[in-house]
Amino acid sequence: MSTGVSRIQLRGNYRVIWRNSSLLTKNTRLYLLVDYWGALMHDYNGVVKKNPKELTQKIQKGIPPALRGLIWQLLAKSKDAQLEASYAELLKATSSHEKQINRDMGRTFPNHEYFQAEGLGQESLFNVVKAYSLYDTEVGYCQGLSFVVGPLLLNMPDEEAFCVLVRMMNTYDMRGHFTPDMSTLQLRLYQYEQLMEETVPLIHKHFQNQGVRSTMYASQWFMTLFAYKFPLDLVFRIYDIMFVEGVESLLRFAIALLKANHDRILNHDFETLVEFLKNGLFEYYRNNPSLFVRDAYDVKVTPKKLAQYAQKYTAMVQRQQAELAAEDSLRESNRQLSMHVRRLEGSVHTLNKEHVELAKELITKKMEMAQLQDQNDVLLQKVSDLTKIVDSQGKEVEDRLKAEIQSVMEKNVELTRKNEQVEDQCNQLESMLIDTKMKYAESENERDELARRLSDLRKALGVA
Repeated sequence: MSTGVSRIQLRGNYRVIWRNSSLLTKNTRLYLLVDYWGALMHDYNGVVKKNPKELTQKIQKGIPPALRGLIWQLLAKSKDAQLEASYAELLKATSSHEKQINRDMGRTFPNHEYFQAEGLGQESLFNVVKAYSLYDTEVGYCQGLSFVVGPLLLNMPDEEAFCVLVRMMNTYDMRGHFTPDMSTLQLRLYQYEQLMEETVPLIHKHFQNQGVRSTMYASQWFMTLFAYKFPLDLVFRIYDIMFVEGVESLLRFAIALLKANHDRILNHDFETLVEFLKNGLFEYYRNNPSLFVRDAYDVKVTPKKLAQYAQKYTAMVQRQQAELAAEDSLRESNRQLSMHVRRLEGSVHTLNKEHVELAKELITKKMEMAQLQDQNDVLLQKVSDLTKIVDSQGKEVEDRLKAEIQSVMEKNVELTRKNEQVEDQCNQLESMLIDTKMKYAESENERDELARRLSDLRKALGVA
């Protein structure tokens, strides 16, 4: 799709006539200055400061279609030459979301002539959405953005629509409808549920009984400012109020729709209820947008009440986050315990193997003990038998031993006698030995004396 910036401002049955006051005739400019809206565009701050309630009253009655885009820009304070220049530069870049954006073009306002058949409307829509996906990379692209941009393009050029979109996302706090966590959208749905329970309790109870949650149908209301399915005449009036009161005003319209369709809603069960909420709820106001606005303003939605709901929602979210943190902690503890159990199971498995081995060893030892017991029993039997034999032969053995002892004693007596005789003989021999030694000693002495005498005699004889 081309990224060129179109300057043709045809929007189906709508045409922007005030891009520059020089384009208007003198008489037309004079008329507009006399008219409230002309005065407002000529001196916005002065007119609003003079009578701020009058602006709200005029907006509730409806902005002239030809001036709607200009008034929206004044209300949003979106005019920004630098941002428009950035838009032109962004169109030259390539977005990673282009393929998805192109795929969704045919599904955005398919029945509106301006957005059909890849014409001027689709080109402008593609350009604005693509540029924003590059401008805010966290949000990127979401299909709901195309439905927010579409009504803008039907009332202003694409570069101005881009500036208004940036303003809506940041100043009007719509960005949180499209961020990954959708935090602001979740808050809007909570506030919507609380208002519904307070203002239309029977419908709230019916939704609960049927299992219909607000996320099933109301998310698209708040993300697309009701533009996804609602007739554009109604959507433009919703935009009118939103630019004055903020996104919170969408809650008024949501509750007004439920009140207007109270009985019809209660007659639907789950199978048809969600479809009716998405596609049939707006029929009551299709031909009377002003009634839709009046009924919305009959819904009492005060900033104080919304702040109370926001506080309750914040407390609930914090409680849920604490519960989630506790659950995460429990899951981590459970994981640790599971790992410990697995380790214990491994230990038990090892112990079981050891137990089996010990059991086998025990059985083997018991079998060995049984065998030893059998052997012991056999031995005990033998001892018993031997004891009986010994007991039966004791007398005979004793008599034999006595006889043997008597014989030994007699032999001992005889040996003692013989020993005494030998001892006497030894004593006699010892006496004889002593006498012999004495006689030998005497003979030795005599021999020595004789030798001496012989020596003396030889000396005397002079014999050598």
